[in-house]
Amino acid sequence: MNVVQLYRRHDPDTSREAAESIVDELTLLQEDVLAYAKDRGPLGFTDHELSRDFHCFGSTYRSRRSELTKLGKIVPTTFRRKMPSGRRAIVWVHKEYDI
Repeated sequence: MNVVQLYRRHDPDTSREAAESIVDELTLLQEDVLAYAKDRGPLGFTDHELSRDFHCFGSTYRSRRSELTKLGKIVPTTFRRKMPSGRRAIVWVHKEYDI
């Protein structure tokens, strides 16, 4: 993945340095998220479910899902599922299960 995609152009230099230092790790995390999406099949997942299942409620895995979405490997569906908060969330699927 291009390092430029990992930070916004208006971010400070430290963001670019951080992005450059974790490029390999991000690739591994993206592979984990893509495998997760494939395992979930047509049922898909919400960002909340993704974070819950990876035991990480920060933005780490949601950000990797977002990157994979930009690459067309994970796609949004028209379905929504309720989160514990009661709000509805987008259900995402691996591109192979896009209906």
